[in-house]
Amino acid sequence: MTERPIRAQRGLYVAGRGSGAHDGLHRFVSAGDGWRGSHLATVDQLSTMAWHPSLPVIYGASGFGDGNVHAWEVSGESAVTLAEEPTGGVEPCHIIVDPDGRMLVVTNYQTGTLAVWPLSGDGSLAGDRELIALSGSSIDPERQGASHPHQAIFSGDTLYVVDLGADVVHTFTVAAHGSGAAALTAAADVPVPAGTGPRHLVVLPNGEVALSGELTSAVLTGRLDGPSSAWRVTPSTTRTGPAKTRTPRNYPGDIEGSVDGRFVYLANRGYDTIGTFAVGAGDPQFIAEMDTGVQWPQHLLVDSDELVIAGWDSGLVVSMPLVDGVPGEPSVLFECSGAGWLLAGRL
Repeated sequence: MTERPIRAQRGLYVAGRGSGAHDGLHRFVSAGDGWRGSHLATVDQLSTMAWHPSLPVIYGASGFGDGNVHAWEVSGESAVTLAEEPTGGVEPCHIIVDPDGRMLVVTNYQTGTLAVWPLSGDGSLAGDRELIALSGSSIDPERQGASHPHQAIFSGDTLYVVDLGADVVHTFTVAAHGSGAAALTAAADVPVPAGTGPRHLVVLPNGEVALSGELTSAVLTGRLDGPSSAWRVTPSTTRTGPAKTRTPRNYPGDIEGSVDGRFVYLANRGYDTIGTFAVGAGDPQFIAEMDTGVQWPQHLLVDSDELVIAGWDSGLVVSMPLVDGVPGEPSVLFECSGAGWLLAGRL
């Protein structure tokens, strides 16, 4: 891997996904020519995190079995617990707060539900959890026997829920006032090609979305207000043969957009690579595929002029410089056991 200067006064919060005493919520800050890490909270299998839009509060979801939601008020090397409650489902895998800070949504992957809480003005959970049940199935007998929501994203007055099990994106309208589940109204279930197994979604500047197809190793672009036949599909990787880690299948995961919206970056977790695709007109155009230097790149963070990658199996967080939007050679920032999710710090 290459070496290059580290930007001063940077910070990252990392979910160390494991079951040990030193796993859970971490904070890393660049200091001189290296990074200094602090362990802020012990959490069993912390899988995902999100910031409150305006407060120094981090939310997380955890658990391979019965799930839990967490809220911490963070300051420096301190994390004060505001809440820890069950999600009411199994294997929560994504957490999000609406842009106004009115509600918190967790996707319970195995049990096919959304767990929704209203939030108070200080960022704490303001009421009881409510569950929204999802339904559906598709053609992959191993992975698509039921609804498996993998990600929820707020965009304007809409909540998108990406359902790997049902091969759909569920859409909900978000009321301008109110909070919690009462502010969400089911609008439509937008299908993707059968067997895709959509995992994560990026909203593009032109109003389209880009999706990662976990089960078919694909990148999809299209509109959520158009017919399923309008989806444009491109392979997520140029690599062939069995994947390198965990399973013979590639199972791509996270997808993120460039700051200017010209590109999307997709983590090919089985091949340990990042695929870069130009989006915005016609089919997604393959630009490059780079080795990440980590094993099982679980989560991506676009931070100004670089792409930061959490390698779950290797316990490494690496950075790839973005030159005209295209990732270059990776360099290791620091080690963090089970690194599975990243949040840019607010210093």
